[in-house]
Amino acid sequence: MIPTFLAFQTASRALAASQANINITGNNIANANTEGYSRQRVDLSSFSTGGSSQKFATPNYAGSLGVQITGIGQIRDIFLDARYRNENSNSGMYDKVLAGLKDLENVLDELSTAGLQEELLDFTRQLQTLSESPTSEELTLVVRTSAQKVTQIMNVYARQLSEAREQAIYDLSNVVVNNEFNTLVKNIASLNEQIKKEHTYRNNPNELLDKRNLLIDQLSNIANIKVTVTPDKISEDIIVENLEISIYDEKTGISIGLIDNGLYNELSVIERDGKISLELTGAFDAHDTDDITDHFSSGAIKGYLDIINGSGIYADTAKGENDFRGTLYYMNAMDTFAATFAKVFNDLNDIDPGDENAMPLFSANDGSGIITAANIAISEEWINSSTYINTSKIPGGDNDNVLRMINAMEGKLDFYMDVENEAGLVFKGTFNEYMTGLIGELSLDISLYKNFSDTSDAVLTSLFNSRESISGVNLDEEGINLMAHQKAYNAAARYFTILDEAIDRIINNMGVAGR
Repeated sequence: MIPTFLAFQTASRALAASQANINITGNNIANANTEGYSRQRVDLSSFSTGGSSQKFATPNYAGSLGVQITGIGQIRDIFLDARYRNENSNSGMYDKVLAGLKDLENVLDELSTAGLQEELLDFTRQLQTLSESPTSEELTLVVRTSAQKVTQIMNVYARQLSEAREQAIYDLSNVVVNNEFNTLVKNIASLNEQIKKEHTYRNNPNELLDKRNLLIDQLSNIANIKVTVTPDKISEDIIVENLEISIYDEKTGISIGLIDNGLYNELSVIERDGKISLELTGAFDAHDTDDITDHFSSGAIKGYLDIINGSGIYADTAKGENDFRGTLYYMNAMDTFAATFAKVFNDLNDIDPGDENAMPLFSANDGSGIITAANIAISEEWINSSTYINTSKIPGGDNDNVLRMINAMEGKLDFYMDVENEAGLVFKGTFNEYMTGLIGELSLDISLYKNFSDTSDAVLTSLFNSRESISGVNLDEEGINLMAHQKAYNAAARYFTILDEAIDRIINNMGVAGR
């Protein structure tokens, strides 16, 4: 027979457990709209004072000793967390790529504004007018002005493409890496230390865990990360968790340490040879090389790297260069256009190609001798004299050379990466077709990444809802739980009353015979 007053301890534990459930349910309801909050629960187990000695003891019914509170836990699904963060990383990459491509579209906008194609058509029209009166100085002046507009708009495109790239570099370095990424890494490492201390002191760090999970979610949008949690036994009855975060490259399977409990590494943006690279430095060795640029496979950082370093078909893939069609691709494509345009008309204007005294209509205004979209301009000779343009290569002829120029504007040409040596064919067609194709590529890329972004957002929303169905607070469900815990509390209180009545009868009403 169990001791009489031991039952009061059972009732007391029942009251405490019910009260704890009511308190935690109330806390869940209060935090229903708190960002990052994970639904909590009271972890209970049956209370027992028995040990290994009971195995050899004489069987004797002692009765249950009630319930005990073992802790306050969080309801989370680590599998859903991992899936959500992976998709969040993809979403971050698509969003940044799409934003960068739209910036390029604003530069190469040939629909809402009169752009390069319109100026090329005007140049062709002026040449056609000149062909009718090739000796007219007024018409040669108009042709020169039209040619100057063509070069100026190429200069504008080159400058705006360069500005778009510089803006992306600034945002990556100062906003994403220095301000967001490194700050998140530092704060997560600091939270790791705090959580470990709370566990050591047997305190409940659920609020700190929520803060850390929220920061990890934000970090996953910036880079492709992998989170690893391992238990660490620091005493016979105290186990704490060690959290590590690494940059995980799915293509190569390489993990590069980023956070190890309270230790962390930081990223820095380095510019070398016109390309942007990322280096990792900090408290512990993460990889065999500091340059980890190629190991970013998703996240906002990957999106910026594609926009900044993407050279498209101009990339040397053997050297590991980025072949995405980013700012460098469009800058190189415009350089190809400018160099081809200048070479075609400079060759046509040269009466005797074998003569060392060439007669260029276009030149580089920076004195470099290499014509690009940024420096193309009409030559100084043509500026000084509008009649510098040769309308005929036949002595006493009229307009045969102007007709050749018109044919060059309307005929198909070969566009090479190396224009002077005619190496690396990139396109075959007219000048207008070249620009149409270039803008078409950009439009297709925007459409493609818009679809990627929309699909990723839909998947991310679905995963978020699935995760919220587990970790989030449902007010209806908590209301039902609250009523259930209240009934359990009332039942435990009633148990006390029954025990009190039983004790009263034993003490006051038993053993009174013969008094």
